[in-house]
Amino acid sequence: MTSNEWDEFAAEWDSNTATSVYADHAFEELTQVLDLEGLNVFDFGCGTGLLTERLSPHVNEVIALDGSTPMINQLRLKALPNIFPIADFLTANLVRSNKLLQQEFDLITASSVCAFLSDYITTLLIFKSLLRSGGTYVQWDWLSSDEGSDMGLTKSRVRRSMDDAGFINIALTQPFAIENSGDVMPVLMAVGKAP
Repeated sequence: MTSNEWDEFAAEWDSNTATSVYADHAFEELTQVLDLEGLNVFDFGCGTGLLTERLSPHVNEVIALDGSTPMINQLRLKALPNIFPIADFLTANLVRSNKLLQQEFDLITASSVCAFLSDYITTLLIFKSLLRSGGTYVQWDWLSSDEGSDMGLTKSRVRRSMDDAGFINIALTQPFAIENSGDVMPVLMAVGKAP
């Protein structure tokens, strides 16, 4: 694994109040969307596992993937019994080669990660291929009003991309905002189903 720009944040990530509050809000919103009991979950871009650890007591298992090895190492230190971390980048080759990803998931979560992807639509297509029919995909990202912004995603881009990837019953909301360093940043939540 090569290092990436997120590696340097791993040790202090969980102590940042904004990241913990974000995970609390995301988890609370998720519980309003579906019953988590007994689900098999893929948490994409899990970081140190702030959302993963909130999911853990409720679900059957979580396959938690992040491209930052130091972030995944922080998650491993939490020693959650039903969490299976992977330090790698999501590709079709990884799905073919990693047994943990060779299953159909009930739920895929992506918290504050999709806006940073170089190929958002390809990732959505991989997600759809990993979901069982009727499975749920949920993402949270900073809400942007500018299509060209590198900070967040617009509602129209998310809807268009999820539609192009073949998700159905797409719902977009702005369920919460996070205050960080004096700025209030709205969060976009997108939910879609696999046909």
